[in-house]
Amino acid sequence: MEGVKRYCVRLLTHNEQWKEEFQKLKQSIQEQWADNVLDIQHVGSTAVPLICAKPILDVAVRLRSVRQLDPSFLEALGYDYCGIQHGNPLHHLFVLRGPGEISLQHIHCYDQTAPEFDRIVGFRDYLNAHPDAARQYEALKKDLAEKYPDNRPAYTKGKEDFIQNICEKF
Repeated sequence: MEGVKRYCVRLLTHNEQWKEEFQKLKQSIQEQWADNVLDIQHVGSTAVPLICAKPILDVAVRLRSVRQLDPSFLEALGYDYCGIQHGNPLHHLFVLRGPGEISLQHIHCYDQTAPEFDRIVGFRDYLNAHPDAARQYEALKKDLAEKYPDNRPAYTKGKEDFIQNICEKF
């Protein structure tokens, strides 16, 4: 994965290697957290072949219990444990960074009771099943990337309404 400088936005055309990278990471997580893992999914735009994406691998892991999450495995591989996300104790984040604070991978860990896992997987599935919606999303992403090349939080916030509207359809 090429990655993106922290807080910046850079979009690339889809790369089939992203799927291969996901498969390797999935196998590694499954082996280490086997008893606690219910599902592991490739999510985010790198999981939607029709559109461009930030070259950051996004992975969603559904756990039997987020309380039993053992961060030491990923920390030993160089991931930063970023803790609870958005004030939600059912969602934890790990980030793998390369030289110069380049973000390479985001691993989102969800408790089995967290609805966010189904939401992000559903969003990916909807875009893959609806090419017109995927193209609209890509156009929005390109526009936002042009407006906010050095402000990933603003870029992400600019996508919220579109994502919410899609999520209301499933």
